[in-house]
Amino acid sequence: MSASNTKPELLAPAGDWDAMRAAVANGADAVYFGLSNFNARARAANFAPDELPDVMRFLHGRNVRGFVTLNTLIFSDELEAVAEFVKRIAGAGVDAVIVQDLGLVRLIKRLAPALPIHGSTQMTLTEPRGIAFVTELGVERVVLARELSLADIQKVTANTATPVEVFVHGALCVAYSGQCLTSEALGGRSANRGQCAQACRLPYEMIVDGQARDLGDRAYLLSPQDLAAFDLIGDLVDAGVISFKIEGRLKGGPYVAATTHTYRKALDTKLADRAFTLPRREQLDLAQTFSRGLTPGFLEGVNHQMLVRGRFPKSRGVRLGRVSGFVRGGARVELAEAFDDLVKPGDGVLFDLGRPDTQEPGGRVWSVRRAAPGQVELYFADGAVDLASIAVGCDVYKTDDPALRKRLEQSYSQDKPARRVPVRARLEGAIGGTLTLTLTDGASESSAAWAGPLELARKQPTSAGEVREQLSRLGDTPFELDEVSLDLPAGVMLPRSVLNDLRRQGATALAEARSVGRKHAINNPNALAELRREFSLLPSSSARADDREGNASLTVLVRNLDQLDAVLAWAPPDGLSKLAAVYCDFEDLRRYKDAVPRARAAGVPVGLAPVRVWKPGEDGFQSLVARAEPDIVLVRNLASISYFREQLTHARLIGDFSLNVANELTASVLLEAGLERLVPSYDLNWDQLVSMVRRSRPEWFEPVIHQHMPMFHMEHCVFAAFLSTGKDHRDCGRPCEVHKVELRDRVGAPFPVLPDTGCRNTVFNSAAQSAAEYVSRMRELGLARFRLDLLREAPAQVGPLLTRYARVVVGVDDGRETWRQLRALNQLGVTRGTLNLL
Repeated sequence: MSASNTKPELLAPAGDWDAMRAAVANGADAVYFGLSNFNARARAANFAPDELPDVMRFLHGRNVRGFVTLNTLIFSDELEAVAEFVKRIAGAGVDAVIVQDLGLVRLIKRLAPALPIHGSTQMTLTEPRGIAFVTELGVERVVLARELSLADIQKVTANTATPVEVFVHGALCVAYSGQCLTSEALGGRSANRGQCAQACRLPYEMIVDGQARDLGDRAYLLSPQDLAAFDLIGDLVDAGVISFKIEGRLKGGPYVAATTHTYRKALDTKLADRAFTLPRREQLDLAQTFSRGLTPGFLEGVNHQMLVRGRFPKSRGVRLGRVSGFVRGGARVELAEAFDDLVKPGDGVLFDLGRPDTQEPGGRVWSVRRAAPGQVELYFADGAVDLASIAVGCDVYKTDDPALRKRLEQSYSQDKPARRVPVRARLEGAIGGTLTLTLTDGASESSAAWAGPLELARKQPTSAGEVREQLSRLGDTPFELDEVSLDLPAGVMLPRSVLNDLRRQGATALAEARSVGRKHAINNPNALAELRREFSLLPSSSARADDREGNASLTVLVRNLDQLDAVLAWAPPDGLSKLAAVYCDFEDLRRYKDAVPRARAAGVPVGLAPVRVWKPGEDGFQSLVARAEPDIVLVRNLASISYFREQLTHARLIGDFSLNVANELTASVLLEAGLERLVPSYDLNWDQLVSMVRRSRPEWFEPVIHQHMPMFHMEHCVFAAFLSTGKDHRDCGRPCEVHKVELRDRVGAPFPVLPDTGCRNTVFNSAAQSAAEYVSRMRELGLARFRLDLLREAPAQVGPLLTRYARVVVGVDDGRETWRQLRALNQLGVTRGTLNLL
């Protein structure tokens, strides 16, 4: 069972100092923030490493914990720099680091073993086996994927002792965190490196069976509404969640203040064993700070009709109502909410014409006149709003509320401790001697002494009440006085000035003792060099002898039985090697039982791909792979490693791209776990790939040299959302089984969408990516196993494609001719992709 005796934690974001102060003042137990590098919000202001000691003093001085995000993939040539980051983080007394990269976890545990590590949502942790894997590696808390429902979370916490953290508010990525390659594929900006270009917030046209589908005003087909789970906090506490996380390091202080205040109330109400209801006005205030529409996300289960509205991609604040008519210089609005002050002079409003990619009319309200019940007339400065462009029935949004913003800013304008730690005081001394005050919070202790001498009172001795009164004046310290014990002779006189001085000295010393106690020792400053030496001494991988001897070979991944048959029918021309293996990645895993015997009959080793994401209750999908008894399993998530080692003891395990192998430390972690070979991360460019391979062994890797990049992998099903009225697979009618879908972007590129057995969708790049020109350089590095990924190629296209790449791999073709042929054959062209060699 996940830890349930820990007091639940409210974790707030901070992208700058304003947000940091807002989080603390409004009741956060902990704040997470990034530094100038290695964090997944590169566009946030973030904090400089030199600021880190000040940040931690600020937080700890107010009894708030601080977590630093190191939640990106780390490339091999960055490991030295990130090791120095970790040393500074440990020395500053940071309470935990949030990490994505498995190799970085290993490095931190060797470098500063006392520094707690939390597994980022970028690790795509959805199932207890995956959590067990990272826990064994040294992770002490995990942040679950946002796609899990409350029921899923209950299954996770029931089967793990590792504390679980869950997002409860903020923006939702349409793709699983850690599995989005869209920004990388389209612009070389990796989401796994904090550089997301938000392609999910762009408009797309849905192409169904080759024809554009009219979806009305829905164009933002991949842009989810936001998460708001304030009314589910009690259920999540009962489910064993110990940390409640607010998204928003790119947002400002008012947003952080509003969200932190709301969830502080919700959590405290649950801890007091009372029911929580957020008043409607407070819901509107919450939405006003930032909202694309507030939903429970996936916490109440999949609902494809609710997650994505598709009308606009950005925050629009609060919907005021609809235009019911016009007056001179303004518009009459029928209000959607029964509040007299819903809109005020000075508020910003926007008239929603259904064209968010244009400059829609809007501006500051000049004056408001109450019209009929439930209606107001909004007036604007002359010429400020193009009223002629607005139609009756148009939705109106309040995009800005200066009065609300000012009120929220006032909540953190004064630096007052929001929480204090109880301290016990002991005052002792003897007549003629010194007076000593000892303060303790139960973990740290301080003492302060006055040389005296102590004297008996000539008139009125000091009472216990007077002592308590002076010692309780802890003012702007993070403490509050609890018990006071006195070991003093009767009739003693204690000057108030002395008590005040002892209190100040003791509180300062206790704060310093608490700060020193939070710092984490550097156990091994040379941890990185040591780890590199250790895995260089690892026994050779179980990769086949041909690979270790440098004999080049091809593998190919197919999506259906027709492609498989075409691959198996391919006869390599003279001098070319036969296929080393064929991998099957089918939408319908039940067809695997047909694929395996076909490949075996052809004498080609066969591998099967399980689902990319394994959620609780989906063991049946895994068993379909196991029962087919393949020679190889293409491992796509951490949970699958132990499962297939147990279920298929003789199968070879190949780690796929979704394991995000970006450095040699991560590679060694996975190889030690039983994987034979690894597909390098698609986030690597050429120099980064070279750096990793040279610090490893080339037989560890199997780069993909031809593919359509899998950009979005998502729980959101566009088939169900836009081709049905169903919530999920149980009532959608399965349009995915009868329709072929692409999403066409603004420049006309159609991105194929493929479903999987779990009803998740993957959106693929429209253009193929080829590294044909650079295979010779890979061969010089010692790489010998290369993979081709098919997508929608017809059987007749498969053989010629294999022949072209087989010639490249054995050196008959330097790749340039193949590149030219591919460009000529592909209507949408071919890219060199993420290697960025030129």
